[in-house]
Amino acid sequence: MPNNVFIASTLANDPHTEGLHNAARIAQMGGIKAIILEPSESIEHLCDTIHKHNPKYIGLSYRLTPKTAVEQLEKTLSFFQSSGLISNTEEVKITFAGLPETISILKDRVKYYPYKICLCEPYPDILDRAKETVEFFEIINGHDKILEKLKEELKPKGIDILDQLADAVILNDNYKNEPPLQIPSNNGINSYTSRIAESPIPLLRSHFGIPAPDVNPTVDGITKLAEARVLDELSLGSSDLSQRYFGHPEMFVNRKNDGGVPYKTIDDLRKLFQASRRGNYPSIKPYCHVNDIVNFVDQCVEIGLLKGGHQAVPLFWFNELDGRGPKTVRESIHEHFAGVRQLVKHGIPVEMNDPNQWSSRLAHDTIIVTSYALIASVMSVCGVKDMVFQMQFNKPKETGDYGDLAKMIAGMEIAGKLSSYVKPNIIRETRAGIEHLSPDMNMAKWQLARTTLLQMLLHPQVIHIVSYCEANYAAHPEDIIDSSRLIRRAVRKFNENKSDILASVDWNIVNERKEFLLSETEYLLQHIAKFNPHYKPTSTENLAPFLGDPDVIADSIEHKIMASPGIVNKKYKADYLTKALKYGMVNAVDGFVNPRVITESERLSNNEQ
Repeated sequence: MPNNVFIASTLANDPHTEGLHNAARIAQMGGIKAIILEPSESIEHLCDTIHKHNPKYIGLSYRLTPKTAVEQLEKTLSFFQSSGLISNTEEVKITFAGLPETISILKDRVKYYPYKICLCEPYPDILDRAKETVEFFEIINGHDKILEKLKEELKPKGIDILDQLADAVILNDNYKNEPPLQIPSNNGINSYTSRIAESPIPLLRSHFGIPAPDVNPTVDGITKLAEARVLDELSLGSSDLSQRYFGHPEMFVNRKNDGGVPYKTIDDLRKLFQASRRGNYPSIKPYCHVNDIVNFVDQCVEIGLLKGGHQAVPLFWFNELDGRGPKTVRESIHEHFAGVRQLVKHGIPVEMNDPNQWSSRLAHDTIIVTSYALIASVMSVCGVKDMVFQMQFNKPKETGDYGDLAKMIAGMEIAGKLSSYVKPNIIRETRAGIEHLSPDMNMAKWQLARTTLLQMLLHPQVIHIVSYCEANYAAHPEDIIDSSRLIRRAVRKFNENKSDILASVDWNIVNERKEFLLSETEYLLQHIAKFNPHYKPTSTENLAPFLGDPDVIADSIEHKIMASPGIVNKKYKADYLTKALKYGMVNAVDGFVNPRVITESERLSNNEQ
């Protein structure tokens, strides 16, 4: 008989594990033990884990290219069969999650597979997905109670006026009539801060990069986007191969490219940049690489990339921590510091988007706010004059309006404190979380309009466009063009109704939560600063020199002060739980049933036991 255990894994190193963690949370609410493997684990390791634990429930996921998803699922099932791993298919349940197109393809194929596969259908309403997951786990006792708790968690009380205004934004698709972005001056083309100052609305940027054998489809797409005048900055969706092996085209041979543009040489990058030299001349920034960051920055600047734009560099991530790079956490943190300093030499504005990465791994709000403090300290110590802080709304998808507002306001306030001694230019950037968007395109348009209205309460100078199609597939140029128009209409609608929106927000809820998060964050920061051998007790405003040290940052995660339950590397994974409670505010808790909020003092005390 199989054990009451759920084992979940993404396939082929897919880093998108959030859905697996959501399923694991429901399993644990039903009394089922859950084990989630790292994205980098092999099929052999997955099979070894299944053999060791003999689970009743197996979850597989691949949320990238549909063709590859089908190939990887069939490869995995074939391995299960040939190894004799699962003999009684009536007692073991297997589920698979992928993009809607993947699920559509599999519907015609699963009847030929050696095992019965439950496919995770794309649902417009997130509660339907939760109900499906509860039924998959055959949770009978407490079924209704779990669904009721999930309803409170997934649909927290929000700001009602935003619903009405989102309706108006998408009414009859009139947003399609929005005029194109203005053409900036030469100063605006060559300077990110000048472009911000010239623009009457927040700058608009978007990821874009087509997985293909070469860069030509992406070159064509950049040309369309530039000529349409819908973006101020294009974030080049670099393939994983490019991030690892750029400059070594021989390393691309016989390796799978899935999820971005595969530029191999400096000539490829030059083609991509030249495609943008038209229309409103959007700047281009590539993803940060996982190797040779400093040299890559120099090459980008030589070509013209980053000119008039900015660059994002992680702090903790893109290494062994998340399986997206080959280096240890400590090694990559040192390299990330060097990358930031090199950008400073070139006068490039810097973004460190770690809060987004923590949000993807079920971190509670205090960790998010603390990450803003840490990146502000690092950028201050490295001499960054123009700091870009990205605030990703609706992530995790259980987050509510008030949870988002309080968390982001607290994050920006603490970032201002930690960087006050260098007095930088702080640039606020907002975006939606992809997981927030429905696979129903009309619903997704409404969601994109609504979250843009919510984001405008933070007075962003930049909005990162997440196209409304992205629950279904990576955006094509036409999708980005349409989403840009929709967002611009939402910005217009916000400005027309600003006073009414501001009056509709219960700021007491926001401020009470903000003060709680700041207090908890300041407690954590003092503990992290103590890793610095030169530490002396001081106020929060004076902690940056102690915090902005690569070894201190590495110590903070190795000692699990900076931690979250969604980290899958066992060395760094937190052993506590997080849960969205009232108003979608995410806390560290002591359990899923009748959860009690754990303070940071209590959490760190538990770490030491």
